[in-house]
Amino acid sequence: MRLKFKTEIFMFLSAIILYVVSAFCYSYEAPQEDMLPVINYPYQDYAIPLAGVASVLLVIAAILYSKWK
Repeated sequence: MRLKFKTEIFMFLSAIILYVVSAFCYSYEAPQEDMLPVINYPYQDYAIPLAGVASVLLVIAAILYSKWK
């Protein structure tokens, strides 16, 4: 296996993992407490930046793949 191929695979897998983490962050709902007001979706602010980083990794990996193929 060549090094570029390993880098591309690592970038693709990293992008997939970041998309999954992004979906979790977007949909995670904090448990309700009795009398304290709780933010229902505490990690929702992280979802868009994570998806953006995943998209950038995916585009870079696709460009590298098409460039070296």
